[in-house]
Amino acid sequence: MEHPNAQLLRRAWAAYDHGDEAGFAACLTDDWREYGPDGTDFATLADERPTMELHRSAFPDKHTEIHQIVADDEIVACHCTVAATHTGKYLDADATGKRVVVHEMMFNRVRDGRLAVTWAMTAGPGFYEQITGRAAPETVDNLG
Repeated sequence: MEHPNAQLLRRAWAAYDHGDEAGFAACLTDDWREYGPDGTDFATLADERPTMELHRSAFPDKHTEIHQIVADDEIVACHCTVAATHTGKYLDADATGKRVVVHEMMFNRVRDGRLAVTWAMTAGPGFYEQITGRAAPETVDNLG
């Protein structure tokens, strides 16, 4: 049987992929924070809401494939691949039909059955750079 925190992570990122803000929020503590690989404060749930909407409209088939999960009572970590097809406007980029892929590792602290802190690291260019060939604006999340 899969550890409950592994199940929690799967529910959270399935909701995120589908733009289900309520479902994603239900998996997070009220004070959830996401940090980048250097430890800088990156996002809150309020910050993620517009990103979820933008991804839902520009990449409606976005899917996170979780390759490996390691979970215990306090931490759940995963290695995953996020893939999507650019079929709608993304920032200043009109739909290109390009398939984008980002490799990611996430480490999450769990408190009271919810994700409390996420540290995310991505490898390679983000969505924006893959579709435009330009660096993403600073306001774009770690998937870029």
